[in-house]
Amino acid sequence: MRKRVAEDINELIQIWKENITITVDDEDGNGGIIYSDDEDGNGGIIYSDDEDGFDSIEIAFELNLPFPNKIIKEMEDFLFRNISTLKFKNCYFSKDVYIGATDMDFKFIDNCFFKTSLKLRGGKNIIKFQYCVIEKLDCEDAVFGNETEKSKGKLKLYNCELYEVNFRNTTFHSLVNFFRSTFYNPITFYKTKFLDTVVLSAVTFRENVLLSYTVINGLMMLRGTFVEKGFDISLAIINGKLSLFNFVIDDYATYSKIHKDVETAMKKYSGEYEYVQAYEEVYEEALSHKHLIPIENKRETYRIIKHQLESQKNYIDAIRYKVMESKTHFKESWQQIRHGVHFFNPLSNLGILSLNGLSNWFGLSYVLGIIFTVSIASFFFNLALSHIGYFEFTWDYTAWQWEYFVQFLNPTHRFDYMKAIDPNPKKWFFIWDFIGRIFISYGIYQTIQAFRKYK
Repeated sequence: MRKRVAEDINELIQIWKENITITVDDEDGNGGIIYSDDEDGNGGIIYSDDEDGFDSIEIAFELNLPFPNKIIKEMEDFLFRNISTLKFKNCYFSKDVYIGATDMDFKFIDNCFFKTSLKLRGGKNIIKFQYCVIEKLDCEDAVFGNETEKSKGKLKLYNCELYEVNFRNTTFHSLVNFFRSTFYNPITFYKTKFLDTVVLSAVTFRENVLLSYTVINGLMMLRGTFVEKGFDISLAIINGKLSLFNFVIDDYATYSKIHKDVETAMKKYSGEYEYVQAYEEVYEEALSHKHLIPIENKRETYRIIKHQLESQKNYIDAIRYKVMESKTHFKESWQQIRHGVHFFNPLSNLGILSLNGLSNWFGLSYVLGIIFTVSIASFFFNLALSHIGYFEFTWDYTAWQWEYFVQFLNPTHRFDYMKAIDPNPKKWFFIWDFIGRIFISYGIYQTIQAFRKYK
């Protein structure tokens, strides 16, 4: 159907009337309509559920919903019934749309396009968008539903495309559902309150998504959610739980310039806490307005997801985030040393994390654990042998001391296990033997840990 253009609300109502077909299948003797719910039950008005909505109209004026009571009364008189839901189908909104707090429900379906701003203020109604394109959605400070009526005040966006969105300080007392919708721009749920269920299942985030100081009191469903860039839930206040089945986020780029920006910001401060003050300023600006994710937030996000999966006994998926948490911690420690933020503690972390990565890939690979144990044992075994008799290293493996190497692989072997070759080895033999025992014990432990990765 070709879209007709409405320049004001009167034209809109007139087009709406012309689009509606009413069939009266029974009348009384005076030409009046017999309603289907009358005592006779043998007449009324026939119309489909969609025919009484606004269909294929370009609305070229600022639309404020709900309509004034006078307009609603005119529409109800035309339909011969009350209106509880206003429906828009395949409409083009070229000007701003404002939906105030009301009890009236709204449906926007089948290719509705919001060219400018769509502002929602909440209320106790149900607002549904399906197969819509929304250029700018503004729900800042809106309150959907209330504490006592959980079945009211729902926001539903199904298969929608959203670009600029604002959920700053928005409160959802009831269900909010973004099923299969796509967010094209970065989004920060800043101090958003999800007090009931929030559905992000099969949602696609093309850019960073942050839940900064967001309250999650109920269930957040992230089943099949696809995050193309960064995901930050490190500062969320999670009193409920996350449903993470088939939720995957890959390694992503973080806010790498934060330390340089802190150095610049420090010029505005002085005193003992100038670094802390500058860091807090840059950090908060990144989270609250720029949709940037510092590396410490990335590490904490992986930890939270790992913990949520482990609490749900999903150890298979949890191990993946354990590895990503450790890898991120390694990068974070390196950045701290590189930018002179800290030194001794990150250096210690780098050593431990390097060994964990080399020995079993942070608890993931028992094969790597076996390779590490045998390799490190071979290294120290040869160092020890170089301090006995007339030992010379050879690449001829048939000439290697295999029987003694097998004994060396046992961390509790005797110190004189090679007395048949040299009853009085040099003192460095015992030093390398002792260090070798430590590393072999560590390798065996790491191999066992990797075997237990699924608990």
